[in-house]
Amino acid sequence: MDPRLETLAASAFDNVYHVGHLVPDLLPAMHSLSAALQIEWAPPFEMRSGFTRPDGSSDDQTVRIAFSTSGPPYLELIEVVAVADSIFAEPQLGGMHHVGYFAQRWRDDAARLQDDGWDLERTGSGVAFLRDPRSGLRVEVVSFKGRDFLTRVLSGEMAQAYPLTERP
Repeated sequence: MDPRLETLAASAFDNVYHVGHLVPDLLPAMHSLSAALQIEWAPPFEMRSGFTRPDGSSDDQTVRIAFSTSGPPYLELIEVVAVADSIFAEPQLGGMHHVGYFAQRWRDDAARLQDDGWDLERTGSGVAFLRDPRSGLRVEVVSFKGRDFLTRVLSGEMAQAYPLTERP
């Protein structure tokens, strides 16, 4: 591994700010977890993912998302996307989808993980999803610039700009 990359995220786990979890239906899941765990939520929203697969093909799906208001780490709920090859299509429930952390230089950190044998699954604007084939853990490496996005989510601005639509 390039020794310059080792120092970029020496304590990446210290930068964990959310845990993503897939749910079959966003609003009932929010309600259930609110009641059971006394979680409050920022207003949910939906947006296009804008992801690209490692082969360059698009995985740009509409994604419905909610973040807890308390954290870090925040709990991110993501409604399962009913498209077979979406990164959010995994049918198993009850398991964590990913751990998200901020990286000063996210592309370099994604390269560092790939050099260590992690599989690159998706990239997007300031973000990369990678999975460790040895543990099965998936991480979302997010540019520190993504802190502005989180602020917009928690303030409700994302929900105002990208409200949930009726599901067919």
